[in-house]
Amino acid sequence: MKSCPQCLRTCSDEITFCPHDAAGLTAIEAVTDARLAAAFSRRFRIVRRLGEGGMGTVYLAEQVAVGNQPVALKVSSRRLLDDPQFLMRFQDEAASTGRIRHGNVVTIHESGQADDGTPYIAMELLEGESLADAIKRRGALPPIECAGILLQTARGLNAAHKLGIIHRDLKPDNIYLTRDDENQLIVKVVDLGIAKLRESATRTMTGMVLGTPAYMSHEQAAGMKSDQLDLRSDVYSLGIVVYEMLSGRVPFYSDTPLGFLRKHLLEDPPPFRTIIPELPVLPQIEALVMKALAKDRDQRFASALEFAREFSAASAPVRSEALPRTVVAASPHRESEGQAQEKAEAERHAPKKPEDQELAREPVQENRKNQREPELDRGQQEGAKRVSRASGVFLALLSAFVLAGVIWYVSPIVKDGLERRRLDQLQAAERATTTERSGPAAEAAMLNPKDGLKYVWIPPGTFIMGCSPGDNGCDENEKPAHQVTISKGFWMGQTEVTVGAYKRFARGWSTTMPPPEGNWTDDNKPIANVTWDEAHAYCAWMEGRLPSEAEWEYAARAGSTEARYGPLDEVAWHGDKPGDVAQRRANGFGLYDMLGGVDEWVNDYWGWYGDDSVHSQDPQGPKKGDRRIRRGGASDEIPKCIRVSYRSIDDPSNRLSDGGFRCVWQPMAK
Repeated sequence: MKSCPQCLRTCSDEITFCPHDAAGLTAIEAVTDARLAAAFSRRFRIVRRLGEGGMGTVYLAEQVAVGNQPVALKVSSRRLLDDPQFLMRFQDEAASTGRIRHGNVVTIHESGQADDGTPYIAMELLEGESLADAIKRRGALPPIECAGILLQTARGLNAAHKLGIIHRDLKPDNIYLTRDDENQLIVKVVDLGIAKLRESATRTMTGMVLGTPAYMSHEQAAGMKSDQLDLRSDVYSLGIVVYEMLSGRVPFYSDTPLGFLRKHLLEDPPPFRTIIPELPVLPQIEALVMKALAKDRDQRFASALEFAREFSAASAPVRSEALPRTVVAASPHRESEGQAQEKAEAERHAPKKPEDQELAREPVQENRKNQREPELDRGQQEGAKRVSRASGVFLALLSAFVLAGVIWYVSPIVKDGLERRRLDQLQAAERATTTERSGPAAEAAMLNPKDGLKYVWIPPGTFIMGCSPGDNGCDENEKPAHQVTISKGFWMGQTEVTVGAYKRFARGWSTTMPPPEGNWTDDNKPIANVTWDEAHAYCAWMEGRLPSEAEWEYAARAGSTEARYGPLDEVAWHGDKPGDVAQRRANGFGLYDMLGGVDEWVNDYWGWYGDDSVHSQDPQGPKKGDRRIRRGGASDEIPKCIRVSYRSIDDPSNRLSDGGFRCVWQPMAK
């Protein structure tokens, strides 16, 4: 393995330069498991490796001194042992972080140095998933669920802040979702203090101060020294986390760390309605998130706990609403009025979720009085009943006003989303891509029983096809950018066709064409070395077709007007061979690996592209030709080529080691 001296990321030995910042990579000294086990044998028995990063390696281990208690053992990289300042900082930070004893912070059992001098931290072993994985898997979360996660996260941060400990690198990867013995949600904040250690090590090597660019606070982006940061820096980062929970995306996107810094310094977070018109976020909730993201830290919340409590109160009116977890389109299978009433009644009597119970208990615990209620005489009881009836009438009227307010707010959102389809100018459309609310619900992907893959509903809509605004890397064959309407929704493969799915097809294939060469063992990797004819035959076999070029780009963008629908590292395999499908972040339609992975064949011949003066509807390209188009950019191409508007061409009979595809399913077609 090799390591980047600037960002501390690890890369494979075949790579010379870091794909993130182009810095030259250095070899990481290999330490055998036997050597490491010997160094820790007096205190720990190392079981297996859990993960590896620039700062070191995490192992599953057993703590010998306390009955072989399982722990996560973080072992520092040996290249940091020559830095006495880092070792001193490591001991100080580990000791201070270990003082935090709170149910929403991962427990530090001990820290120190092994027999060979290697620094380590032994901490609580967590089972579950990170918030980042949950967002990747589910997309946007309902406000009430966000409130529960936010409240527990804020409590953990508050415990650290009371001790003067600032996280400095708060992000969904460092918020862990686990369950207790009664299956109640427990949120754990992890890696407190690690950011400061990473910064110390990196300063020694490069003079740079690090963080995760997408989640940096304004003052971190401005270069404020670590010791000058206060808890309001964590409030800003927490605001970005909440923004991502509510919308499924971070407020700012850039291809470079410097681009992120510029946006944190100069740009305001986009309102939720401008990124997803149908997003069910009430104005009072949005106002709280924007307050947490104020550039001036004096204008933010005074604490993470204050932010969480106000958010919980604001989300309470929508606690019982059936808000969608991913927002793309409405289902055509509408419930009858009776079915809707039965569903609402069942939800009313269903046990509350742990998050709801936690939120309901919060104000009670803070205001509970240890006093007995005085007994009332008959006259007082009658008066109390009259007051109770009057209160009931008042609450009913208040509920009606709240409901009217919600309807008043949501109606223009829906109307606005539909009206945006009537775009007259390209400049207006660049920032207002729309989708029509019709067709099946995209949150419930359908499983195709024939190939065993999932397919996601892509609703009809209008978008700008071609070179993205501000993308200076566009090729001439991506111009001019032009407006295109996809008039009918379609089912798109959630992932590229996998090796496992292709095996099903190959076993029942009666044609004389040979199967593709290469990998036939890793069932979850995308199939490659596939000709256009083979891709076409596969899609026909699974009762579908290849997507048109316009359909592919529309589905890949998912409402984004940027060169990518997210940061390259988060959405695409790049710099090497692709990994398993669905391991990078999905786009707004719930599609994985539309960028990186393998280049994907589409149905169109090379030729027609568009005219910026013409509004095109369902373009299909030329009727004939000798070359076909591939989209998406493969993982072994340079980052410049991995973007939504990138187009490549090839002879349809060529087998390419980075050539794959995904299908459009037509389950109702005959």
